[in-house]
Amino acid sequence: MNAIAKNVGLSNSMVKQNTAERFSKAAKQYKTHARVQQQVASRLFLLLENGQDCLLDLGAGPLLHRGQLIKHAASVLHIDLSHGMLQQGQSDTWRVCADMDKLPLQSASVSCIFSNFAIQWSSAPAQLFKELARVCKPDAQVVISSVLDGSLKEISQAWRSLDNRCHVNSFLALHELEQFAKDAGFGINLSKQACLKDSFENPQQALKSVKNIGANQMQNQNNKQFGLMGKKRYEKLLSGYPLENNQALVSYEVAIMDLIKL
Repeated sequence: MNAIAKNVGLSNSMVKQNTAERFSKAAKQYKTHARVQQQVASRLFLLLENGQDCLLDLGAGPLLHRGQLIKHAASVLHIDLSHGMLQQGQSDTWRVCADMDKLPLQSASVSCIFSNFAIQWSSAPAQLFKELARVCKPDAQVVISSVLDGSLKEISQAWRSLDNRCHVNSFLALHELEQFAKDAGFGINLSKQACLKDSFENPQQALKSVKNIGANQMQNQNNKQFGLMGKKRYEKLLSGYPLENNQALVSYEVAIMDLIKL
């Protein structure tokens, strides 16, 4: 499967259902634990142009960014695959539960798209960028972030102390996202990669942090033994987690992009 977050052994529909369920379960605590995501959002806000008529918040989650986004647009539409996430937002907001790869919007209907830490869950990235281009008006701005290859390296290292299997998702590289954007008809005003790290007192908290934001969808989920381990195996996993200044870090390689619909 060609995907920004590549999943092995699951059908496309199963992956999307699993993703929606995980994020719905994480909805209530997402705001508390999504610290890196909020750092990236602050960077994206600085790129947004003012005076938009209709702004699409894609992968809106629990609508954390509404307060900032309404400063830039007359109206904001929030779309997310997780119904549980959207339920966390204010009742008077304009929101739709939908698949980002098949947007239920008319062509040339939005003047700006904002998407933070969401598009890596697309199961068809080339199609995703074409959908973004389709719903954008000419000269529309698209400001997005995405998790990139090389993320969660500490968790990956900890798992390697147990076996040689890959227990974290693999993500696309920045140049691949840039190519999808160009192929879909976007010009690139800005495209850069940043490494952001979250720190925790111990490996247990670091490992749990990924689950708390709903991002714990790992490869080989069709293996029934995956995730099942005894006390000794878990202790070995924790002991294999790399520490830096007595802190357990979780690293995210992040794409920050500012696009324009040509």
